[in-house]
Amino acid sequence: MERHRFGLVFGALVAAVSILGACGGDDGTTRTSDDISNVEIDDQRGQAVVTIVMTDNVFTPQNVRVDPGTKVVWENKGRAAHNLRAFAEDGFGVGFGSPTSVLVDDTYEFTFASEGVFRYWCSLHGSNVTGMVGAVVVGDASLDATPDDAEVPQASGNLRVPQDYATIQDAVNAAVPGALVLVDKGVYNEAVTVDVGHENITIRGVDRNETIVDGEFEDDKANGFTVLADGVAIENLTARNFTTNAFFWTGVDGYRGSYLNSYRTGDYGVYAFDSVNGQFDHTYAAGSADAGFYIGQCYPCNAVITDSIAEWNGLGYSGTNAGGNLLILNSIWRFNRAGIVPNSGTGETLYPERETTIVGNLVYANSNPDTPAIEIAETAIGNGVLLAGATKNIVERNLVYDHDISGIAAIPLPEKVLNPDDPEAIDFDALDNRVVGNVIENSRVADLLNVRNITDAADPGGNCYSGNEFTTSLPADIETLLPCDANGSGTYAAPITEFVARFTETKPDGVDYKTAAIPAMPLGENMADPQNAPAVPAGGGNVPMAVDLAAITVPTKP
Repeated sequence: MERHRFGLVFGALVAAVSILGACGGDDGTTRTSDDISNVEIDDQRGQAVVTIVMTDNVFTPQNVRVDPGTKVVWENKGRAAHNLRAFAEDGFGVGFGSPTSVLVDDTYEFTFASEGVFRYWCSLHGSNVTGMVGAVVVGDASLDATPDDAEVPQASGNLRVPQDYATIQDAVNAAVPGALVLVDKGVYNEAVTVDVGHENITIRGVDRNETIVDGEFEDDKANGFTVLADGVAIENLTARNFTTNAFFWTGVDGYRGSYLNSYRTGDYGVYAFDSVNGQFDHTYAAGSADAGFYIGQCYPCNAVITDSIAEWNGLGYSGTNAGGNLLILNSIWRFNRAGIVPNSGTGETLYPERETTIVGNLVYANSNPDTPAIEIAETAIGNGVLLAGATKNIVERNLVYDHDISGIAAIPLPEKVLNPDDPEAIDFDALDNRVVGNVIENSRVADLLNVRNITDAADPGGNCYSGNEFTTSLPADIETLLPCDANGSGTYAAPITEFVARFTETKPDGVDYKTAAIPAMPLGENMADPQNAPAVPAGGGNVPMAVDLAAITVPTKP
């Protein structure tokens, strides 16, 4: 979630339940593209100073054309640090490129004296082929589509590390599409990028718990794995101690993470952004300041998370503007500050969040004040399943218990109300969500909760509740007022004062992810026969897996 506008929303929810606004959205249908050849050049000639905004995964505008003598300022308005790495043939000779990372709210500037094309990328979120890339075109120069120094793969079959290649990155750089990079036991202090040209490779550890990629909390090792090529599968290994993410797929078609461990990361654990056709299964994520699992900015996502565990994160799952055949199934979300949080926001494209299916999950004790946490996780603490400005989701046959505020809640996200001078802000109601057949208990404010709309306080937003086992709800008699099989016998327009009070009270600060007293990582199940199993890439329709939703039942307590 890029700019986490809705972190501010929770802090002012009193206004959210009573002030009118406007709900809007974008019906975009696919992931966006970072390919510089596919993006128009923003002509900003005639200006003495041009500003490019850096948010997480994007330079805006991506490509600009300026006159010689123009100063270009890059301003970091995201949540993470970024940098600018110039292509060798473009910038090194003139000194273009940030020598260090550009921190949040900081800037980097460079004055371009002569005509030329100056392409660059953020090495933390891309490569010189794709990902977070951009270009400054000075004068009438022509923007080339692809750099000349892209890696050329060399080898097929099984590429063994360290027997054949000293590092995982060396093996990946040599791998042709379809190859298997097989990594032996050991600790590998590196950050791996899978670039375009290495599609449909599989990276596999021989032992999930003893094949370890360790970032050592070093800034130049932001992500354990950054994947920019389609169809890449990573399986049966551990990534730990990374300043940003453990496993990161961005802008790809086809991805899979199976039998993985993510442990202690400054942002996300297992992260797919602007990507479609994916799957995370049998994976463990702990100690992430944002979310253990994240899928964002995709519609339809065509993705599955299943048979996984998220604990001791800021959020167990977060998904901004994601949905459309997005399934969260048969997994455990426990001891996070908040459990499962699908949400909308204008910090990413393709809003609103919609059409996520959450079935068969065990969601409990997500009120943990001792985890790492960014602002949103600090304020969202105490909720099991939180549909935040979310639309047309299905929450069914989950066991949800032991939360300080709510078990399952549908709430609005009033960006525009809270930021009236921001032209990008939009008010998002929680609309047409279906909550059926869940077991919810021991929620200190309400097991089931439906917050009034921003657009019309008397309209419950089409959210419905039926067949749940629960004790408390706001409004009272929620299944009579808002059933899923009829229009209901009433409307809900009363303020939820106790809920609001709990959300707006002071919350415990997040703990430094590097030192938080999280439990030791448990031994995870290995995939079957990792030494000899054939490679199964994530392309060619191999993911996501087929799922029989009707066969899933409510889980039992551990």
